[in-house]
Amino acid sequence: MDIGNWPTTADLNPIYADIRRHDLERCIAEFDAFGFTVIPPEKVAPRAFHEQLRNAILDVHHRRSGQRVDPASLSSATLPGDRPLATYWSLLGEDPAFERAVMNPVVYTMARYLCGKSVLLSDIIALVKRRDETPTHLLHIDQAGTPPPLPPYQQVLNVTWALTDYTRDNGAVAIVPGSHRYGRMPMPYEENFLGNDAPVPAIPVECEAGSLIIWGGTTWHGSYPRNASGLRMNLVIAFCRSYMKQVRDFRNELPVDLVERNGPDFAQLVGMNALYPIDKNKPMDMKDRQAFLNAGLNPWA
Repeated sequence: MDIGNWPTTADLNPIYADIRRHDLERCIAEFDAFGFTVIPPEKVAPRAFHEQLRNAILDVHHRRSGQRVDPASLSSATLPGDRPLATYWSLLGEDPAFERAVMNPVVYTMARYLCGKSVLLSDIIALVKRRDETPTHLLHIDQAGTPPPLPPYQQVLNVTWALTDYTRDNGAVAIVPGSHRYGRMPMPYEENFLGNDAPVPAIPVECEAGSLIIWGGTTWHGSYPRNASGLRMNLVIAFCRSYMKQVRDFRNELPVDLVERNGPDFAQLVGMNALYPIDKNKPMDMKDRQAFLNAGLNPWA
């Protein structure tokens, strides 16, 4: 059907037009049914950009750990010390590729559809995982601080950009399909999904490098141990609703020139125009305040 300029869905109409324009209707149907979806690389970005992101993460890894990894040796490299996983938070400002990843049209469209047009970027994080028999994450949810019953709509969103192939042996993410409808986080006895006697069966999300794996804050997920040699690499772009607290305080952390070069949509996404906390030197704009309050009533706002 044609999407009209319907007043009852005024906030949703342009977002859904972008969903259709990027051919994402199947993805949102999968997300609604199962709590996650996988978007293939060809819908996301050119291969050269996937490689640029991967190399940018390797540069961050070198600066923060002191270890340089040749991109050509990812299938045989390992991490120093005894860490099975290296996690690098707060990547904005490290490389312009991370700014482009946040504003990627497919990423941005899915974030606005699932968390509303006033969605906020919470943080952008890189993970580098080596061969290790220990699972790095048992079953959990990404909004564990929310008491049950969890809401049926998304308040938190995880967009994982796979930058190496994801297979079970490579340490893929584990997901419990349909768990976004349980309305709660896993109980301690349900967290371990490994083994034939696991109380809650999970599945490995297998996909090729460059894919987006997207799940919500209420979907049960973990991570399989990596049994293969080499490194698994991914970028996590985390989003939240406008009334929730971001992981990063971007308003006070980001340089002005970084925000300005990315335009007004980026500024809104990182929270530069967020109502709270209120600046004591700036009078409150009641129109902006009402729009913020409406975001708590309208899941598309």
